[in-house]
Amino acid sequence: MPTDLSGQPLDELKQWLAITTPGEDALLLRLLHTAWQMCASFTGHAAPGWDALDMGLRHGVIRFAAHQYRERDRGEASAMPAAVAALWRPFREVRL
Repeated sequence: MPTDLSGQPLDELKQWLAITTPGEDALLLRLLHTAWQMCASFTGHAAPGWDALDMGLRHGVIRFAAHQYRERDRGEASAMPAAVAALWRPFREVRL
């Protein structure tokens, strides 16, 4: 897990969601950490920090965190969006 997602990743997520106030920052950071962990689990890669991730992986983390934010009141876990899986799939380690 990266040491800090509060800089550029948080700013990108807030821009994606059109949030301009700091009132949701704690929730958004938790969602970013969850999305980061999902990315690592899905791909099998654990990057040391945000800048070490490929753009496709970073975009998938932002989109997945945004998806979680939008779906937070539904009360049930929803599947990973197909767009996120498509962004992460080329980086997935495959074992035969």
